Amino acid sequence: MMPMEQSVSLLSDARFWISVLAAATSGWSAFNSWQSRRLAKRALSISEHQEQRRRPQLTIYIAGGYRRYLPDKQLFGFLVSVSNPSDINNSVAQAELQVTYLLDREIKAVWRVPHTPSLGENVAEANGRLANVFSLPARIEGHQTAAGWLVFSLDNNVIAGKTIDAHRIILEDSHGASTKTEPILVRDWTDETAES
Repeated sequence: MMPMEQSVSLLSDARFWISVLAAATSGWSAFNSWQSRRLAKRALSISEHQEQRRRPQLTIYIAGGYRRYLPDKQLFGFLVSVSNPSDINNSVAQAELQVTYLLDREIKAVWRVPHTPSLGENVAEANGRLANVFSLPARIEGHQTAAGWLVFSLDNNVIAGKTIDAHRIILEDSHGASTKTEPILVRDWTDETAES
């Protein structure tokens, strides 16, 4: 046990108080450093989230599709909604149908067909009116959606009677970024007597 005189002299000693003050300052600095680091991490997270919202991207939703057989070609039509979830305006610069077909049992080939708006007269809505066909480039404002038909024509000599394995729609935006759908199932309509 410390004698009373020693404890009083310890409390009156300047070195003791300097040590206590240094320890308190060190603790306060460590707390402030921890708080600053926590705030900096949060600010970085917010900044990255905002940057992500400024990154151009499009999303595609397919509401329906069909394939019509003509004597020398196949017409494909897809009713799609194209959304722009980002904060910046964008546009669809190019739309293609990627057709994967079987050359042999295990060998596949891919052919890309551009969207042809002039084939829009072949697409009619249920009430008989002409449908809204995308005319490219199609502007899509930030956080907006545009809907319409994409129409493609594939010459029969391209696939030469081969079996089509999959269809995908690929959109390229005005920034050069591509978006593609999952493989699409297509309903067949046969029209052997239609003119090409």
